[in-house]
Amino acid sequence: MRADALDLKGAATHFLRTEGPRGFLFSFALVYAVFALILQVVGLWTQAPIYEIYLRAFTENDGDITPYMDELNAVSVQANLGSLIMLPFSLALWVVFEAASQRRYIRAEGFRLALGADEGRLALVGLIWFALLIAGYLGLLLAAFIPGMIIGLAVGMVAGIVIGGVVLLAGFVAALWLFARLSTASALTVRDNQIRFFESWQLTRGQGWRIAGSYFLLFAAFLILSLIVYGIVALVAFALLAPAIDSSAGSETADAILSVAGQPSFWAPLSILMFLVLMMQSVFSHALGGPAALVVRRRTVEGGMTLTDTFG
Repeated sequence: MRADALDLKGAATHFLRTEGPRGFLFSFALVYAVFALILQVVGLWTQAPIYEIYLRAFTENDGDITPYMDELNAVSVQANLGSLIMLPFSLALWVVFEAASQRRYIRAEGFRLALGADEGRLALVGLIWFALLIAGYLGLLLAAFIPGMIIGLAVGMVAGIVIGGVVLLAGFVAALWLFARLSTASALTVRDNQIRFFESWQLTRGQGWRIAGSYFLLFAAFLILSLIVYGIVALVAFALLAPAIDSSAGSETADAILSVAGQPSFWAPLSILMFLVLMMQSVFSHALGGPAALVVRRRTVEGGMTLTDTFG
């Protein structure tokens, strides 16, 4: 292994070993969870009419949504418009916390939120990521659909599905590698005080699979933890709703469930649980920046000394 090659475990856990004032991770997670919870509540409010229709379809009509389609179409436009309005706020949330995260990694700063030059440059980086995500998503669908369709027509449906699935899986692996190669964009932008995106390709040459491997470790750990946590949340929610489900039937069930869901005894404990879930997600979002930031730190020279020599 080359001297400058990343250690997968070390890169994946780099977020736990950063220099700077203590208490960063807790402050980051706490404040992030507050803002994210507000956005989720607003998003839930904008989508509430749709959820209410699906709830009635489930309790009144055995889950058959067909009789409710006219009503659903009537409220969908308003709900979707509300979701679109939320997109800039979601981008802003990512920008300010990505800036705080990378300032920690690159400059060893304590936690602070700001709206300054770092955030402006990272907003453009985020828009580039968004454009690449849309392009990659469409390209991946076409790459899987076209050969799958051709094979399906020539050989058979099963063969077409298999080929399409293989292409789709290969595309996901390639996408992870491409993401790894470009992953240092935020760290470079914060380090150089200039928008750096495709410069990441040169910086990560020879490190793509190792960075991707560290991301795989992070995603695997987060997935396992999420399954456990969301399972607990679902069990608590079901236990709190059980009296309404047991005591009602037919059309009364939906009203009973909505009545229970509106009580503090239901939404207060679930809000606390979701707040903890959002804190967990925020730690994961910060951890994702660690491997790329570590590459930048190891390739950075300050005063003739590499940051690797300084921080290990």
